[in-house]
Amino acid sequence: MSADDRWEQFRNFDDLGSAEVLCTWLLRELVPARVVPRTLENGLESEYCVFVASSLAHRARWVVSQLPPTYEELEYLATGKLPGSAKDE
Repeated sequence: MSADDRWEQFRNFDDLGSAEVLCTWLLRELVPARVVPRTLENGLESEYCVFVASSLAHRARWVVSQLPPTYEELEYLATGKLPGSAKDE
């Protein structure tokens, strides 16, 4: 990304771990993302904001809207066998 690219605030979290998980997921899906910590007014609480490249914010929304794979889908990906098919003995 160039210095001219703009960033859009995407999600806020109360803990750094959750923000980093989302950021890592987006980066894996080729969406440039970063975590920016912010201290709230009282100085005791912080929030962690995930920013994404504005040009790919639509992709970030699409990525997080996808349902996680079902157990059957994961099993098929791991074994190559369709659920309910005869097992090799």
